[in-house]
Amino acid sequence: MKRTIWVPVMIGVVSAALILVVSEVKFVIPLGNNYSIGIGEIFNTFSAALGGPIAVIITLLVTSIGHFLLNSNLYTDRQFFFIVLADAIVHIGAMLVVTIIYYRVLYPQARKIGLFVTGWWVTIGVYYYLILLPLQVVLLNFADPGFGATYPSFARIFLPEFIGTATITTLIWFAAPIRYRRPLWC
Repeated sequence: MKRTIWVPVMIGVVSAALILVVSEVKFVIPLGNNYSIGIGEIFNTFSAALGGPIAVIITLLVTSIGHFLLNSNLYTDRQFFFIVLADAIVHIGAMLVVTIIYYRVLYPQARKIGLFVTGWWVTIGVYYYLILLPLQVVLLNFADPGFGATYPSFARIFLPEFIGTATITTLIWFAAPIRYRRPLWC
């Protein structure tokens, strides 16, 4: 097989492993005022940007299977299973959008740091507010009609996570040499 397919596969596996570890040890980044973010979205966005569609699918597949194996006692309720499935589907869709935007729009601007950073913030905003949250509201209400998910309520909840994820990932991009911003799946 070509070397290029193994790189995204490894990005997906490593991202999933890191997501599982930090979620199982309940590692969060405190933001103040009782807000904190899990760092799974940081790994998700980098996996999508650098690893492409293969890494997206591997990341979500391995993460979902890992969560199921580590927390199988939670999956006794069918409704919980559908909620987790809806969340996985939503994340795959949102991460694929990040992949496309990064490859087509951002990476060609990687040498123009101001444009790249602004574009990355817009990409994370699109990830959260135009793809992830609307799909999550629709699928969660479909999976559990009594859940009462609404876009405004989710938008307020996810604001600190959006700001934290965008800030941390931007700092990582800024610290990384330009050669490390290249998508590794093409």
